[in-house]
Amino acid sequence: MLNKRYSFGYLFVNTAVSIYFLSIFLFKRSYNIAPALLILAALILFITSKERKNIFKFNNEQKTLAFSYLFYFATLAFSVLFHHGKLNELDNPSRILLFLPIIPLLVNYKLSFHILIKVIPFSALLAGVIALIQRFYLGYEQAYSNVMHIQGGDMAMSLGVFSICISLYFWTNKNKKFALFILFCALMGMLGSILSTARGGWIGVPFILAFTLYIYRKKLPKYFFPILFSAISTFVVIVSLTNTGGIIDRINAAKADITQYVSSENTSTSVGARFDMWKASWIAIQEKPILGWGKQGIYDKKQELAKEGIISEYAASFVHNHNQFIDDTVKKGLIGLIALLFVFIVPLRFFISNLKTDNPELLCLSSLGIIHVISTMFYNFSQSFFSHNSGNIFYFFLIVIFYAAIKVLKNKN
Repeated sequence: MLNKRYSFGYLFVNTAVSIYFLSIFLFKRSYNIAPALLILAALILFITSKERKNIFKFNNEQKTLAFSYLFYFATLAFSVLFHHGKLNELDNPSRILLFLPIIPLLVNYKLSFHILIKVIPFSALLAGVIALIQRFYLGYEQAYSNVMHIQGGDMAMSLGVFSICISLYFWTNKNKKFALFILFCALMGMLGSILSTARGGWIGVPFILAFTLYIYRKKLPKYFFPILFSAISTFVVIVSLTNTGGIIDRINAAKADITQYVSSENTSTSVGARFDMWKASWIAIQEKPILGWGKQGIYDKKQELAKEGIISEYAASFVHNHNQFIDDTVKKGLIGLIALLFVFIVPLRFFISNLKTDNPELLCLSSLGIIHVISTMFYNFSQSFFSHNSGNIFYFFLIVIFYAAIKVLKNKN
């Protein structure tokens, strides 16, 4: 009986996690399916299991992670109450608290490292295929419009850089052919990001690649680096020469936007609007640095600044400020910024603490966790990534997955 329960639980949690990665870009809000299934399963396990006290007992590391999630949500709840905001502002962020019981569920039923490192590259491959179909067969201007193209582009880039890390794992474990296939999957994920036209996802890639190669520098033969460099260089050259996804046009547009903004010729551009929003936020933060303005308060403040000619009306029309760090600070004050930093620093510290290991699986998972945190931080510099449900789920749910996978490995060893 116990073996059957374990077998079903093992299949269920690993299938659910696989569904999440493979369904991100399939249709609108398909990324909600797997987390909802796992939350429901955790609830059922808590109600029915006689060993729930042991199963759902958090260790110190998990308690610290739970505190960071709770603190992040609590600052938002306080801000909404203090600034008389709408309760629906708590809808998306409140869901991250439901991810916490998933950790013991995944640990108890043994989230599989080997399934995880195979499904991630396949999801990157699928992301690239979907982007190609949407852009060149269906004729979409931007890939991933069903999940908001900037969010989709960022998530596709994450899947791509995850896959590069996984390819290094397989290469160092003498599975070179599969490593090369996964490298191809990585490039497909990155291509998907390019086809989304989301420029913010490209900024952190050089830093992420440098980190990944640094981690594996002693485990890789010298001839591997020319292979990787050649593959990435060829990919970049082809994309640039063919202007795939309009990448050159997007880069030139960004340059033109900056020039027009500096000369005050036209500030109502994509980049110009961001500069204006950040300018307005800086003005507002100086007036209310501790508790911020709230969502409606900063919107009204931007309207006021637009009437005074300090920022454009176009910039004033945005609800969020296309930078999560600035957005949280101006809406929730310095307390909100601290809470945001907590949800990055706490898991980052945990993943870094597991880097010093001779276990290749643990090294791979820890690296994936670090890549996930750092890449998401980069996305948040030019986009309010957590202002969208897709971003909340992608970041906080994957933190839970990597946490649990590391815990399973440690218990096994």
